[in-house]
Amino acid sequence: MSSLSSRKNKSPVMRATCGALALLFMVGCQTIRTRKDVPKQPVPRPGQPSAPVGQAPIPDRDDEEEIAEVPPAPPPPPAPVIPTMPRIGIILGGGGAKTFAHIGFLHELTRAKVPVQAIGGVEFAAPMAALYANKGLANDVEWQMFKLKDEEILKKSLLGAASKNVDVTNLRDFLNVAFNRIKPEDFRVPFACPANSLKKNQVYLMNRGSVDQVMYQCMAYPPFFKPYEGVVAGVRDITALANYLRSKGANFIVFVNVLQPPSAGKAYVPDPSGTDNVLWAEIAGSYSKPLPGIDSVISLETSGYDIMDFEKRREIMAKGADSAARQLKTLTRKWGL
Repeated sequence: MSSLSSRKNKSPVMRATCGALALLFMVGCQTIRTRKDVPKQPVPRPGQPSAPVGQAPIPDRDDEEEIAEVPPAPPPPPAPVIPTMPRIGIILGGGGAKTFAHIGFLHELTRAKVPVQAIGGVEFAAPMAALYANKGLANDVEWQMFKLKDEEILKKSLLGAASKNVDVTNLRDFLNVAFNRIKPEDFRVPFACPANSLKKNQVYLMNRGSVDQVMYQCMAYPPFFKPYEGVVAGVRDITALANYLRSKGANFIVFVNVLQPPSAGKAYVPDPSGTDNVLWAEIAGSYSKPLPGIDSVISLETSGYDIMDFEKRREIMAKGADSAARQLKTLTRKWGL
């Protein structure tokens, strides 16, 4: 009776305090964890870093296989950098009669108004490059080169068979008329052509002296001409020629290649089993690979002809112009011309 009366006599403040204490006790019980509730953390070994707060523990490498590192992929080769003010150097590659495609290229180069800082030519392209360097006119190159007679290049027998490896001095009259005895050092545009001394095993870049002597050494090459005084055309020395053009102020070198493989089962020369065909196939293979010092390559379509098709030189020139026009359009956009 007394206890009942004491409960009834509790003040409202006391009843509120008891209720709050009961609520706090219930919440605290919900947050209490036993040892079983806490995941076991591995104790780091000496020398092994501990896991940062908030991250999964670092696994013990003794219990796992080592993870092999994958090497990074090699970076792609850098694209040629287009100079702000491109000064173009041109190299006309060798190829016998196929080089008449270069004349079509020079016409398109003039039409595109590409300024040429320096120019070089290889083998039969040497006089073409020299004629362009002399006056800077593609029309003059065409006019003079089409004066070259077939019998000055290939001597033919009464049965029509062409004799090979004739004397390169047969070109004396042609060269005297085409250049009018001007010297390469007097050309408007810096010029050079590579010659290879067989005696000294050394490459020379011919750029001065009498033009006929320069051309003899830069053009002598089978199956057309025999060596001139132990010197032949430096048909493989493209990098040396590119370095020379850079020394004359060119900062972007373009190599113009006419030595694509002949089509329809043809060879580079009429006799596919001859050593001359093997020789020119190797040269074409070297031209198809990346050439140090060359920033861009323009390939002119000449696959329908061999290197001795001089009677088709007009067709070859037209083919060269067609394929040059498309490729020069892309390059001139890059150059900002």
